[in-house]
Amino acid sequence: MVREFEYRGETFRVNAHGAPGHEEVFIIHLVDGEEEGEMSIDRMTEENDRSAPLEAIIVMLCDRLVIEREIDVADPQGAFSWREGKVLFKVHSGVQDHA
Repeated sequence: MVREFEYRGETFRVNAHGAPGHEEVFIIHLVDGEEEGEMSIDRMTEENDRSAPLEAIIVMLCDRLVIEREIDVADPQGAFSWREGKVLFKVHSGVQDHA
């Protein structure tokens, strides 16, 4: 899945793939449509709560990125929300019919 979202008044893009709880998750901070800092986690090999929903992992990564890059966020209390109409790619389940 590649999708844009907002958090703390900022716009980000997530690229996540894998089985729930075992995804590789990459987030990218977007500023005026340009890609800025990024942060990632491989939930299969790195320490994390594998039962946590993907959104919780995304927020954790954003918080880390904000601290690491010293980002002056637009809305420190701004909640996580998916941007409607900003699903960039939907990836199939990996199962394909063969004729």
